Order: sequence, then structure tokens, then C-alpha cells
Amino acid sequence: MYKKQLWRLIIISTVLRLLASALLELGNDEVYYYTYALHLQSNYFDHPPGVALLIRLFTFNLSFNHEVFVRLGSIICAVAGTLLTFKTGELIDSPKTGWYAAILYNTSIYTSVIAGVFILPDSPQVICWLVSLYGMLLIIKKVKSNLTIPFLAWAGLGIAIGLCIMCKVHGVFLWLGFGLYILLYERKLLLKPGLYIAAVITACIISPILFWNISNHFVTWSFHSNRVGSTHFDKDSFIQATLGQLFYNNPVNVILTALGTAIVAKRNGGNDFSRLLICCGLPIIITVIVMSAFNTVLPHWSGPGFLTLSFFAALYLNRRSADGERSIPLALKYASGFIVFLFTAGILFIHFYPGTIGSRDKNTYGENDFTLDMYGWKSFGKNFEQWFRLEQSLHHFKPGIKIIDNKWFPAAHIDYYVASNLNLALAGKGPMQDLHHYIWLNNYRPALALHDDALVIVPTNYPSDPAIAYKNSFNNIELLKTFTQYRNSRVCRYFNVYLLKDYNGR
Repeated sequence: MYKKQLWRLIIISTVLRLLASALLELGNDEVYYYTYALHLQSNYFDHPPGVALLIRLFTFNLSFNHEVFVRLGSIICAVAGTLLTFKTGELIDSPKTGWYAAILYNTSIYTSVIAGVFILPDSPQVICWLVSLYGMLLIIKKVKSNLTIPFLAWAGLGIAIGLCIMCKVHGVFLWLGFGLYILLYERKLLLKPGLYIAAVITACIISPILFWNISNHFVTWSFHSNRVGSTHFDKDSFIQATLGQLFYNNPVNVILTALGTAIVAKRNGGNDFSRLLICCGLPIIITVIVMSAFNTVLPHWSGPGFLTLSFFAALYLNRRSADGERSIPLALKYASGFIVFLFTAGILFIHFYPGTIGSRDKNTYGENDFTLDMYGWKSFGKNFEQWFRLEQSLHHFKPGIKIIDNKWFPAAHIDYYVASNLNLALAGKGPMQDLHHYIWLNNYRPALALHDDALVIVPTNYPSDPAIAYKNSFNNIELLKTFTQYRNSRVCRYFNVYLLKDYNGR
């Protein structure tokens, strides 16, 4: 009865995502993750390789690098996520609950936009998380029906959680949640060999992360531990993370989820499906909230937890609706209106806001304007290409000149929108904490040789002074050109291009 509505939802939301992906340039993280796909590794400085493989797959081995193809894997994952939430809601309760869960999935900014439009590690992670959750629910259903749990169910669970971790290490919370459920409510599963086989399968799948870190002096662990190592209370971080989680998961959805968890979980206190949802959903949310009190965290880290608990919201809405009612509840209409408004307003704001919402100082023009991450790079790339080819024809540059940068952003944007169009090598030169994956990319690119010249492109929204950054490496630094960029007829930022002469090897 609900499948026709489900496919209508999938088609409409997919069209909107494709439209957004075509209209918005790649953001900071997206162009950075694109560099993952250039040379596949078993692990990367920041994350496991799931997102790199997804980009490789849907760009057809990098044959098509337009933004739509780079993001296509994320959009397809959103289709799969909608289907999986429907099937999970149906398994937990009924097709109607599954339908409401699918709407909640598509009205959450986290699942529908962050992981459903933008190409991030969360895009494949969400799908593997849902598959893992569905597998756990099937196992519990077998246990409660006194049926034998087939080996394939255990093996499938081990594979799904392993793949989830290979997308983003947050997937370990799935084993934490399932283990917590078993210890509290179903200890007889500890006697099942399949449980340990599943754990071994997961360990085997994620072993490349360990081996890569052994080969690279556990750089991933040290990097992330430094990010979350503070023990001093940070009020600003706590408030930002709390409000960010509320916004990213759609305020309407969060209210529905809180009500559903409080009311439905209380009524179904002995319901094993409810218990599992709480065990798998709450720990990651609590962990992120606690961490935010002491460290800067990203609000979308807890997204899988809110997704898990959103099934309580679907159950709550089902309980409140009349039997046989097929209309969409008013609360979900508000949630849908919120995300459609955000979609439309966001795209219009990025393209048509006059000037910048950031700094107006000439040297830092546009700084702190997050909208510039997805605006103007393509046009700058074309302008730079015209200027560069003219300068090159006049022999103002040495043959084989390189572009260098000392930070992964804006290096990744310059790499994608500028250097690749000119077949120029972009090398990272700076400390690992600033360059991240560019330390490894340098192994695939020509190194600076003694007496080489190089170009540096500095957008004023990410200000940097080459005279300070490279003073010990080059004997002369010269400002060659300043490109002025406009948005809706007003200046939004400048791009300063420097020539660094005579590399001395340091």
C-alpha cells in the first residue's frame, strides 16, 4: 500500500539532490576526499577508504569528474537509505511505520543532505549502519521466535559492521550497542559461536586500518587523540555542538524523536527491538555530547545515533494516527517544509548573496564566509587558466612550474578546480597537521628540485602570508597578480597569486 508513495518520495528527493549537486560546487571536505580517490590506499590520514572507493565507483574510475558524478555515490546511497529505513520500520512494526521512517530519513539534514548530497565518509557509512541494524533486528527476531540463527545472518552482520567501520570508525558503536544489548537483555547469545565468528569477520575486514597505521607510526590515532584530548570545560564548543546536532537532524525530527523515545520506549520497555534501538542509538549521541564539553567536535558525528532513534519517532507517529490513515502527519509536513526551504534558500544564498557575509578587510576579505567554500572556484579556475596560458606563452614561467600550498584547504580546491585543468602538479609543503593526506599525495607527484620556481594561490577567505610560510625555502617571493571575485556585483574575495623563486631545498 505504501510502496507507490515510497517510490514517489525517492524520485522527488533524488531529483532535488541531483539538482543541488549540479548547482553547488564541491565544498572543502568534498574536494579533499576526491584526492583520496586519486590513489587508493587501505587507510588514509583522517579516515578509512570507504568514501574513496565510492568516488572511484561512481566517477567510473575517475573518467567523469564533474561535481554530479563525484557526488553520485552519495545520492545513490540516499536512495538505498530510504529503502532500508522503510524495510527496518516495517520489520520493527509495520509498513506504515516504515513509511514514516522513510520520510524522517529524507527530512533530516544529516541523512538527506550531509550524507545524501555531499560526498563524505558518512554517505556509505549510513548505509552500512542501517544494514547492520537490520541484521541485528533479524537475529533478535529469530531468538525471540526460538528459531535457529543461520550462519549467513552472523556472517552478514560481521561484514556489514566491518564495512561500516571501513567507511568511518564510528561504526565501532554498532558492536558496542549490540554488545550492550546482549549483556543487559540476551546473555544466552554469548553462547552462540556465530557471535564470535561475526566479530572475527569484522576484525579481518578492518585489519587494513591497523596495518596501515603500523606502517605509518599510528598517525591516525595520534591525530584524532590530539583533537579530543582536552580536559578543560569548553562552554562554546558544548553549545555549538548541541545546537548543531539539533539543526543537522532537523529540529522537528529531533522533537519527534525525543517524544517517541520517551513515550514509545517507556510503553515498550520490554520490547527487544526498542531495547536494541536505545543501545545502538544513545551511546554515540552521549559520547559526542560529553566530548563537546571539552573539545571541538563536529555535530554530524552523532548522526547515526539520531537515525537509529528516529524509528521511535516513526512508531510514535503511527500510534497517534488513525487505523488505515494514509495521509502524512502535520509534524512531518513541517519537517518536509523545513528541509525544502533550507535546500532552496541555501542554494539561492550561496549563488546570489551580494558580496560576502565574512570579513571586509582587504587582506582577509571573505574570511569566515562558509558559503564561499561552494562558490566561485570554477570561475576562478577559468580566469586563472587564461592568465596562466598567456604568461606561459610569454615565457614568464620556467617549464614544469608547480603550484604549492601549505594547508589541505584551500589546496584541495586549487587542486580540483585549477591545477587539474592545466595538468599542473600541486605539491604540499608544510607540517603534517596542516597538509593531512597531501603528505602521501606528494609521493605520487614531482618533488621540488633545487632552484625550481613555484606558484602559490592565496584566497583571502583563507589568508596566508607566503613571505612568512616559505621565507626559508625560496630566495625571492613576488606578488604577480590579484584576481577580484564578485558575487551579485559585489566583491566577495580576492585571489592573490605569488611567484616563489629559486627553491633552496629547505
